[in-house]
Amino acid sequence: MNDMAKPAKGLPVRSAEDAAPADRPAANRARDRLPSVAAVYAAGIALLLALYTVVFAVTLDAGWPSALSTAIANVVPLAGLAAGFYLILHSAVLPRSVIAQGASHIVLAPVFALSWYALVLVSLMLLRAIESGEMAFGTFSGIALVWQLFQGVVLYALVATSAYALRGGRQSSAVQIVASGPMKRYLTRQGDELVPIAVGDIVTITGAQDYAEVTTISQRRHLVRLSLGEFEQRLPADEFVRIHRSIIVNLRHLDRAEPAGSGRMTLHLSNGQSVEASRTGARSLRERVI
Repeated sequence: MNDMAKPAKGLPVRSAEDAAPADRPAANRARDRLPSVAAVYAAGIALLLALYTVVFAVTLDAGWPSALSTAIANVVPLAGLAAGFYLILHSAVLPRSVIAQGASHIVLAPVFALSWYALVLVSLMLLRAIESGEMAFGTFSGIALVWQLFQGVVLYALVATSAYALRGGRQSSAVQIVASGPMKRYLTRQGDELVPIAVGDIVTITGAQDYAEVTTISQRRHLVRLSLGEFEQRLPADEFVRIHRSIIVNLRHLDRAEPAGSGRMTLHLSNGQSVEASRTGARSLRERVI
């Protein structure tokens, strides 16, 4: 058996299926999340349908049946689009680094807004065909178009917020490690493979919301399903130091540190990175001087 298939000695790796119930948050979270997602989704759609009905009844000076049908033409396409984008966010965006997530949102927000706009136009065309028997395709213009697209961006933000709130954990992140002492190695996923990461090869660890983004000496980056504080507790205390509330560095890969003013320091690392230590972090570094 090669090293790829073996867990590190002294660091037993347990799958979600082997873990005891109290140790299985990742396994249970995926199942527990489904009712939450469905409830939030259904409540949001119902609320939007009610709000749009009231708005159309007031602004279009139409009867309630007409206002309701126009609201349905707007909300039904939105319901399907929101579900599709939620799945995209959960599977393809949330597992990425913070920078990649931000870039994805910049692209996906206008795509969501334009897609909803196009689907609403088609729905309204079908609604007119049902009501009058004539197939007439119309578009929005002026402030109506701007308002429609603005609503689309806002609704995308709500879908993204729901995805973050209900995600429950990164499915493609590192395998959970159960260890009694400081970590020496752990496993992370690269596609369908499990790849061992030596803790000594880590250069920096950056907080990324519920995760930690790790940069290694080879300049490869990956996310670990641990908060920065949880990760810090599992690292050898004599090798790693927290230089900022969101950054931990490996002293093995520190080339030099120089003053940066106001009690701060700039750290130059062996992989070419330069990171700034806060006043508290710089003080922690100076305490290690012997």
